[in-house]
Amino acid sequence: MFNKVHVFRVKPGQELLGEIARYCREHNISSGVVIGIIGSVESARLNFLTELPGKYESADYSGPLEIVCAQGSVAKQSDRPIIHIHIQLSRQDICRGGHLAEATVFSTAEVVIGELDQQLRRRSDSYTGLNELVD
Repeated sequence: MFNKVHVFRVKPGQELLGEIARYCREHNISSGVVIGIIGSVESARLNFLTELPGKYESADYSGPLEIVCAQGSVAKQSDRPIIHIHIQLSRQDICRGGHLAEATVFSTAEVVIGELDQQLRRRSDSYTGLNELVD
């Protein structure tokens, strides 16, 4: 199932999703499973699906916040990679989770991606209004 498992670090001050996308481009990963991410962020924007088709609300969080867990996928839509990650963030007084829109790394983010031997693909779904995985 996995061709290879990639483990890499995103450094302080770097934007998490952008660095994951860059790593995937540089290592030709177009299909994979984000197995996990741990570390911390200094700020994050999470999106929450509020109604269909595809209506989101966003919330911004300032940290530092611990990345408790994160998982997702890397897939192609047309010839463009789509990285889809859900994340849970915490500090002593809160724990929040949602669809990761952006985040700036605080101390580190350790990312684990399992590169798949089959190509995951997404396409726009008329019912949900979202870019859904194709069966």
